[in-house]
Amino acid sequence: MTETEFKEELKNLCGGYLFFGGEDYLKYTYSKEVQKNILDGTFDDFNHIVIYAEEYSPSVLSSAIFTLPMMAEKKLVEVRGVDFNSMKKDDISALEDTLAALGENRHTVLLIRADNEYFDPGRLPNRPSEIYKMLTKYVTPVQFEFPTPARLKGWISKHFSRGKIEFDPTLCEYLVSMCGHDMWALSKEIDKLCAYAKQNNLEKIEAKDIDYICCKTIEFDDFQLTNALLDRNKGLVFETLRRQKSAHEPAQAILGSIIRLYSDMLLVQRLYTGGMNKGQIASALNIHEFKVGKYLSGMAGIGEKKLSRVVELCKEADIKSKSSSNVTSYIAVERLVSAICALLCR
Repeated sequence: MTETEFKEELKNLCGGYLFFGGEDYLKYTYSKEVQKNILDGTFDDFNHIVIYAEEYSPSVLSSAIFTLPMMAEKKLVEVRGVDFNSMKKDDISALEDTLAALGENRHTVLLIRADNEYFDPGRLPNRPSEIYKMLTKYVTPVQFEFPTPARLKGWISKHFSRGKIEFDPTLCEYLVSMCGHDMWALSKEIDKLCAYAKQNNLEKIEAKDIDYICCKTIEFDDFQLTNALLDRNKGLVFETLRRQKSAHEPAQAILGSIIRLYSDMLLVQRLYTGGMNKGQIASALNIHEFKVGKYLSGMAGIGEKKLSRVVELCKEADIKSKSSSNVTSYIAVERLVSAICALLCR
């Protein structure tokens, strides 16, 4: 089940759910929504049982599931922080015996919040791990992926709106490049920016405010890959790509970031050679001037012919990756990056 599908499920929660995936902020946010939908503010101390890793055992979980709610139709049992990766066969078997009885207890909603470092779902959907297969026999899996750039942009804009501070959406990518993709970190930095703006009677956040207030975060992601490609730093390009592959970043997502980079660069180059200045290009393409400046700097010494060839290579790699497995898609990405470096790197 996706996050979007789970939004509909919130209206009629029953049985058990497994929250997993990379984005812990979303797991936390939706667990709060679950609490709101199950608990009514009366006897919540009795009807909301949280079992942490240090307290967990199959018998403790079984007791929590079978306990009747107090003066309410349902109660919520949460399991947090358990290291599923270190479970032995007997541990998994005992947990399965407990979960098998969940269906007999309509009064209990079970929420298992799996931390990314303690839970390996395997390679979904084709090669799930044993613990994932066991759990999902009894509870509904809800995967919280890292948001797409477009979705993250919308979330950032809404976060500033809630803080009643104006924020130019074209600065979203700059904020992410400074603070990283982690939504916990971003929410804290946005709160800091909103507090700073209110204290200084600012109606709008600008790039200079981000530079002044936000903590720089170094992470290996699609922005670092595209930045390395812009800098034509071959060593960093391949090191970033290696780390993304080790972290099981989807090949199609990596490829998409490369395609966007060079498609945008080609547009910027054509507009620039056509006589537009940086500000006019930014306005025409609805991107921030800092990004246009990065593109112009990155394409120094590269002619339109070479950039056009890179875009053609990107299209060919995209076609190949869409008709192949994820493993073969990685090969397509690696071959594309090698060809780009051969063409453009100094």
